[in-house]
Amino acid sequence: MSNLATALQIALAKKTEQEKQMQTRTTTPEDIKHIVNAWAKDDPREDARPALPHAFKPTNNVSRETFNAVRDNPRLQHKDIARMLANRGFNAASIGSLLTQMYHCGMVTRDDNGRYTALQAEYTPIKASKKKKVAVPAVKKKSTKEGIAALNTQDGVEKKLVTITRRTEPAPAFDPEQLLSTLSFSQVMALYKRIKAMVGEA
Repeated sequence: MSNLATALQIALAKKTEQEKQMQTRTTTPEDIKHIVNAWAKDDPREDARPALPHAFKPTNNVSRETFNAVRDNPRLQHKDIARMLANRGFNAASIGSLLTQMYHCGMVTRDDNGRYTALQAEYTPIKASKKKKVAVPAVKKKSTKEGIAALNTQDGVEKKLVTITRRTEPAPAFDPEQLLSTLSFSQVMALYKRIKAMVGEA
């Protein structure tokens, strides 16, 4: 028993001494990191280990996978690429959007039939276009009319007054001489050939 009591007294004395040191000492961020790492080494749980810096390779990057699908399967259409990646769990709408962005960035090309081909060997992140939106002040047209009356239904068409009269007398008789006198020789020959084709001269 004496060994057990002695060991307990020594452990309590150490713990009290550590607590006194912790209360009197100011801790810096470096000290806190050392303490956390020391606790994490002693703790067997998986979540107690310190997080590593971002040294991992992303495996579910939809942009990278879309580019790789185009690179590895050249001359596929949008629907084929979207179907292939949708089967692997990606959103088909995202695939279409990414293909368009990659086309505009010059990463892939699209032929007249809508087939995509990669223009580079490795994926590079898509860069956002830095086009500045220029604000154009709106010019409000002053209209004296409001609502439906403000609509212009005329579309700039000139109005013409057309009168329709009913003929009460019979049409004059057809005079071929009068018709031929108004035509040139080439027109007469063209009319002759047309009539000949219609009648079918034997």
